[in-house]
Amino acid sequence: MGNNYSATTVIGGTFDKEYESVKNMFRKNFECGKERDAQLCVYVDGKKVVDLWGSAEGDESYNGDSLQCVFSSSKAITAIAIASLADKGLINYSTPVARYFPEFAAESKGSLLVEDLMRHEAGLANLHSSLDLKDLYPENLGNGNVAQILAKNRQVFPENTPREYHNFTAGLVINEIVRRVTPDNTTLGIFMRREFFEKLGLDIHLGLKKEELSRTRPLIGLSTTRAVLHSLIPNAFGSQVEHNIFVFHRMYQSFKKKFVEAEKRGYAPAYKGFDSDGEVGDVINIFLNSDEWRKGESPHANVHASARALAKLAAAMAHGGSLHGDEVLTPNAWSLLHANPVCRPDAYMGMCRTEFTQGGVNMYKDYEDDKIGERVMKSGRDGYIGWKGFGGSVIQWHPHLKIGFGYACTFVTWWDLANIKARKLQKEVVVCTKRINESKVDENNNTETA
Repeated sequence: MGNNYSATTVIGGTFDKEYESVKNMFRKNFECGKERDAQLCVYVDGKKVVDLWGSAEGDESYNGDSLQCVFSSSKAITAIAIASLADKGLINYSTPVARYFPEFAAESKGSLLVEDLMRHEAGLANLHSSLDLKDLYPENLGNGNVAQILAKNRQVFPENTPREYHNFTAGLVINEIVRRVTPDNTTLGIFMRREFFEKLGLDIHLGLKKEELSRTRPLIGLSTTRAVLHSLIPNAFGSQVEHNIFVFHRMYQSFKKKFVEAEKRGYAPAYKGFDSDGEVGDVINIFLNSDEWRKGESPHANVHASARALAKLAAAMAHGGSLHGDEVLTPNAWSLLHANPVCRPDAYMGMCRTEFTQGGVNMYKDYEDDKIGERVMKSGRDGYIGWKGFGGSVIQWHPHLKIGFGYACTFVTWWDLANIKARKLQKEVVVCTKRINESKVDENNNTETA
């Protein structure tokens, strides 16, 4: 009836026995068809306790070093890079964007602050002119085409809240700032390659080179029709959709409003050649797998990485900016990244609240008055900081429990904007970690008694 990959699923990697339940949950996602190729990596107290990858179809060429697009998880990664520039005094979050990018003052945007961009409160969630993907190549960003479109873009704010999630627009503006403030006028992708990949060995890339394209795995997306059919199949019979038809319908309507209907409100498609009215499966399988998409720099949307790199970066954040002697951020830069969180409802997310810092990372907190949409997005994530990406990826850290969590996948569950597969794994990691910590306390108490 549905899909069962029990006979073909292969899982590679290692895990500490205390986290075996996490491994079992990870494996089950493949066996029941909810995952195709995916990686999971977790650090706790600076130790790598889970380092797994798997393939539902037994593809042993997929491994822990394979790259895939992590979409909006890019936001947390680039936020860390920007914090390092802020620490150097090159960027100030409370300074108007136009101070760094003068053309941006057009269309009455002169007072817009950097922190407004980072908190998704710039009124620039969409574009009025489409971008050419090739203009996002690092060697082409200096031609001014992207800068001109961003400068002419007009602010449109939602009703009842200043916050409306900026899928990719804020990242493009940030890249223009970086190109102007860095001593060598470098792009954000080149800066990250130097600081993250070359200096620290983190397999994180914004703008892929030829040798990285060959390591990048294609994304897979169900067609709308197939997703609907799978929502009719019970989970026990191998449905590839987590939710029943009624829940799926609500999620699909939300997805259409966010990704498909923007043009009907007077906005342009994000990119030339991007057919927002087309079949979503084709957009994923063709457009988002193209070399043009992978080679450009869309800082909030197309970082390519492995879960190992995501988790290691998150682990450094869980420890104040450093891991095993490698400093990603100074203590001051770490503080700048996490400072001044503001909790507000987000119009893009159905007025569910997010709590973004001035540096652009979200603090996940459970509130007593959480509504159902907020519980779906946050359940099991209380105490985590970071963000997640379209279709499944996650980079988040838990400073209190010293957890660094990374998840990356190729099966894009485009209807699930809460990344429920990873969310459940995050929750289980917390359960296991708390159990270990409690056992240590019991051991210490017994030793003192003896």
